[in-house]
Formats: sequence, structure tokens, C-alpha cells
Amino acid sequence: MPKTYRVALLGFSLFERSTLATYFRLAAPRDPGFELVSARDGSDFILADADDAASVQLVLTTERLGETVFIGSQAPEGAVAWMMRPIDPLQVMRELDAMLLQRDGGAEPAAATRSAAPPAPAVQPPAPPAGPAALLVDDSALALRFLASRLQPWGLAVECVSSSGKAVERLAQRNYEFVFIDVELGAESELDGLALCQHIKRNHPLAGSVLVMVSAHHSELDRVRGTLAGCDAYLGKPLQAAELERLLLRQGLKPPPPTPRAPPAGPAAGAVSAAGASPD
Repeated sequence: MPKTYRVALLGFSLFERSTLATYFRLAAPRDPGFELVSARDGSDFILADADDAASVQLVLTTERLGETVFIGSQAPEGAVAWMMRPIDPLQVMRELDAMLLQRDGGAEPAAATRSAAPPAPAVQPPAPPAGPAALLVDDSALALRFLASRLQPWGLAVECVSSSGKAVERLAQRNYEFVFIDVELGAESELDGLALCQHIKRNHPLAGSVLVMVSAHHSELDRVRGTLAGCDAYLGKPLQAAELERLLLRQGLKPPPPTPRAPPAGPAAGAVSAAGASPD
């Protein structure tokens, strides 16, 4: 049975609250599941109105920045997830998925920088990396950071873009050994992930890229759609480490070395063992 996580609302108009409540009810069967709750205490995550000063202050006071998706014109400093109005319920779910993935996977939280980041240069191509190159395409900055943190230990040189248009620009400049594409790329993208996959197969047939779809929707039907679009592999969200490892091993990559274990702690300074103590 899928686990359901509780989400509290802070702020928002009656219309926005009603719209979100309706969407959460319709999305109840999804896995992972999210449900709106009236009480902030005991909730797993928070959706906060970034344009309502009282809501922002409450999140800061209760030290829940790392569990909050802010919606509005500007996120407070230190926020890890932020989206602008008008509210896109699908994007809300993607941000919650990414936040859950970061929390369960142990990714290091970082400040949300989606709107503040400068646009990628359209003319100058990026410098060729030392290792196999991987292009990551996702409209969630949090999801990009998490996936990058899982790929870099395998020696992949990772580049991240947030829309299909930016991905097409990068692909016109160079080839990538891997392209990881989220299926739902948000309102800023002309193409969704499936259409982008088809575009790459049609317009970059000699690139030799391994195209990997990554999505919270990963039923058998979703995987069939990915295959028809031309993807070589399909990974579900939250990302399973074993599934990603199998994919990378099949492509001939060497796994990262195991993390060295810390040596056992020695006796405390000044302590003398009973066996070594000399009698008075």
C-alpha cells in the first residue's frame, strides 16, 4: 500500500485552497501519495504562500524551510523549493516528489535558485568534461541536484538544464553519452520529456546518447510510452539506488569506490586499562 504524506497549507486565497484541495483528492491514488491536512503540527511538508509575510515568518520561526514549498513572487533566503504563480498543481506534486526524494535519499539541502540562476550561454559551448558527459533535464532544481549527486561519483561530468529549449541548445553544441529527462518539464518547456526524447532520436541520431526517462509516473503503461518515444531506460521517482546502479553498470561504468569506514575510536586520553595498571 502506498505511503501517504501529510501536507499543510499556509496562506493562499480561498480559490487557491479549493483548487489545491480538489487536485490533491484526484491525485490520492498516486504513489507516493500526498494529502492536505488542516494542522501544521504533525505534517510532513508545507505549501506556503511566499507573498504572505505571516506564513513565511511562521515557516522561519518553526525552522521548517527544508520541508516547505514556497509559492509566490520571491522565496525567502535558504528556501529549498520555490515556484511562481499561477499555481500549477502538477508542478506542486513534482516539487513535493523532489523534496521527498532529497529527504529519503540523504541529498544535501541547498537554497532554491531556479529564478535567480543566470541563463545558460546560447553561443559558447561548455568546455568538454574529462569523463563521460551526462545532460540532466528537469524543471525542478532540487531534483537536478539530487540526481547529479548520484551520478558524479560514477565519474560522469554532469550538466543541468531546466527546460526542453535549453536541452536542445546544449545538444546542438555537443554530444552527451547520457541524457536523463524528466517526463513533465513544466510550463516553460515547449516539449515534454517524451517529445524531447523523440526530438533527440530524430535530430541527433549519431550522438550515441543513452536516453533515460525519469518520472514519478512509472506504471507499465508509462514505460511503454517511454519506449515508443525512443528512450533506452526508464527510472521511477523516488529514485531507487539499485535501479540506477544496474543501469550504469550495464553501460560499462565503474562503480564508485566504497566509502572508507572510520577506524574504531581508541581509549579516551588519560585512561589506563585495568590490565595495564600497575599495583600501588
